[in-house]
Amino acid sequence: MTTTIVLKSLAALSACGLAASILIYVESLTGPAVDDTHLVFAFSLGAIAAHIPMYVRERSSLKDRTFYWTGFGRGKPGWVVPLVKLFWLVALAHGVWFFVQGHHAVPVIQDGQMILSSRGRVVKVLTQGEYLKLRAQELRGFAALMIACYLTPAMYWWFPRNHQEPD
Repeated sequence: MTTTIVLKSLAALSACGLAASILIYVESLTGPAVDDTHLVFAFSLGAIAAHIPMYVRERSSLKDRTFYWTGFGRGKPGWVVPLVKLFWLVALAHGVWFFVQGHHAVPVIQDGQMILSSRGRVVKVLTQGEYLKLRAQELRGFAALMIACYLTPAMYWWFPRNHQEPD
């Protein structure tokens, strides 16, 4: 009984992070409305915290470094692993797209001017429209990463495998 409550609580917490990440992703489609470093930090910490109990529980399986390719799917519906892998690919694609669109730089405001900056070097001066577009892409990429980060433990806890079965 207690184990079920703990498992479902961990699944629910991961699902809340997943839902919030999806909302931020959708919001990013209208522009970079969420521009808060504290929010990014909190979401990142939450994603790490969502993985820790999973890593502790699977510590022996993680040693062979194939857990995410083979062990993760044991005892879960067949669609879970492809879904998780798909969302990690989507997050990677968002990162690559932002990298290419941003000319290997990030949009910042420096001395009141909107620029693309790479290691302190001005790559390009941006118009307000370009700046907002790149900031929205940056936020969308972060949200896609957080969706993948929260989806993994949400599926792990929602469909837990029986740890009594042999590996």
